[in-house]
Amino acid sequence: MTHSPAPSPRPCSGSARFRRFAAFAAGAALLATAACGGSDTGSGGDLSVGIDLTYPPYDQREDGQPAGFDVEFVDAMTEKMGMTPDYQDVRFAQIIQGLKGNRYDMVASALYFSAERLEQVDMVPYFQTGSSIIVAGDSDATELTDLCGRSVGALTGSVHHDAAAEKIPSLCDEAGEGAVDAREYPTDPEATSAMRAGQVQATVTDAAVAADVVESSDGALKLLDDELLWPTAVGLAVNKGNDELRASIEQAIQEMKDDGTYERLLESYNLEPVDDRVLEESKNS
Repeated sequence: MTHSPAPSPRPCSGSARFRRFAAFAAGAALLATAACGGSDTGSGGDLSVGIDLTYPPYDQREDGQPAGFDVEFVDAMTEKMGMTPDYQDVRFAQIIQGLKGNRYDMVASALYFSAERLEQVDMVPYFQTGSSIIVAGDSDATELTDLCGRSVGALTGSVHHDAAAEKIPSLCDEAGEGAVDAREYPTDPEATSAMRAGQVQATVTDAAVAADVVESSDGALKLLDDELLWPTAVGLAVNKGNDELRASIEQAIQEMKDDGTYERLLESYNLEPVDDRVLEESKNS
């Protein structure tokens, strides 16, 4: 496993490594067809992976190295593919554009399925989760409509910000309550810090992330309630048209399921495999 710091735009760098291997394996004819449009094979060489390492327990640094569920999952997956992951640390708001600009071959960063995302990239499901809402430990809020008329923070470019800006306000409108002031932050920890500082009264985030934040807060924070909100499928993203890489990822995940690796990883993080109904709903959300 290798790691690179957050890169400046490199129009073809991650995919170039991938294509060089493909050209070696398949000959000069394949090299001629592999120009700057993404990776063309699914075995051997490096796999450049876009990931936002500010999102524990999925994506984080431990002793300066990439760690968390996504890293463990991709490490196991690429081992099946005969490849080595090269992690590129990228902030979430830019992560899809970086993939489309060929800065890396794949995104593995707790990326929720949505109709809008599927218009931009192809995605392979690998687990499901949902949202939770964090409030201060002494907050009097106990349900979603208690957030009406208050400020709610979330990660920029995330479906959690969509919830803060659209879903919760819709409930407030139905209840005849005040509007929600939805605010966005470059990283999830910054949203949490804003709540601790009293700048917002709640944050919306992934359920596993919320549980991790609350557990480590020593009572300073709590969940609004224990209900899992808006269940959704989570996927690994590749560029549209990169069918060979997508198929290789799907095959590697199936091999992980067959030998028990998949189940062990999900259980170690209290995550669930993707339910077909949740997947279909997520694709249309």
